[in-house]
Amino acid sequence: MKKINVNYEFSKKRDPNIITPCCGKRNKGAKGGLKFVNYVGLPNQYGYCHSCGTTTLPPPIYEDTNGNHYTYNKSTNKYEPLHYKKPKLTRQTTSKKIIQKFIDENIAINSISKTPENNLLKYLRKTYGNDKTDKAKEEYLIGTHIDGATMFWQINKHLKVQKCQLAYYNDNGRRSNRFNSIYENKDGFYTCLYGEHLIIDKLKGKQKIILVESEKTAIIGSILIPRFTWLSYSGINGLTNNRIKALRGHRVLIIPDMHKEAIDIIKNKIPFLKQNDIKVNIWDLTTGKTKTQLENQGLFKGDIEDIFRKLI
Repeated sequence: MKKINVNYEFSKKRDPNIITPCCGKRNKGAKGGLKFVNYVGLPNQYGYCHSCGTTTLPPPIYEDTNGNHYTYNKSTNKYEPLHYKKPKLTRQTTSKKIIQKFIDENIAINSISKTPENNLLKYLRKTYGNDKTDKAKEEYLIGTHIDGATMFWQINKHLKVQKCQLAYYNDNGRRSNRFNSIYENKDGFYTCLYGEHLIIDKLKGKQKIILVESEKTAIIGSILIPRFTWLSYSGINGLTNNRIKALRGHRVLIIPDMHKEAIDIIKNKIPFLKQNDIKVNIWDLTTGKTKTQLENQGLFKGDIEDIFRKLI
């Protein structure tokens, strides 16, 4: 079997009725926007989400000597025929990648002085006070977009601004279904871990790093337990190979949100993380509870802040 590259193309039409594989929500938001775009010729679960910035790709495709195409099933250790119509294939061994661009740091800095502040900052001030919120705002450079969105600037270890995720929150601190995007991959703006600039390589093995799904969870974690360094991988499928590189040599505790899919995704990545010299553990907040039990407790798909809400 020979592994081949695939030239995936985005569909010009978006399906409002699908449930996005990354966010687990209906594609049609409250404002009518369609955040998830599929790839041509692939099942609905594969595509790109403009809300969380997650790309969901199918398994690699392999070709036998007769030109038949297969995917590899790790659970059965067997090659299986494609169960969907194969997309356009290319024989290139490498794909052209747009050179990484960086955002002027002054744009990020200026965004934190924008008034009125976004709803997330207002919620943090109301819940945790001005002093703690000001510290978190400066530490994570939490900006406000002209349309009121929270601006999560992704800054790498070298203090270069790589990307910005936009999110819209309600007054209660919960994220809304509204979405927008700026600084996209196609223009050369690629992601890194949110909070990566807080990693100190001189303290490898000593710095206590906690990795969570959402940017908001990382910020609140830093407020509640500041002795740890809190980072976010920006979504259920956000812990990509590129983001992992920044963690090499460090000790990391990963806390996924409270649902089985999120936890299974991270558990499957643990061997790869360890192969990359990352000393990693996972904290399963579900403690074995079923979806129904979590829903009854109001914790399904919750995060560590939801745990503290129950305890305080």
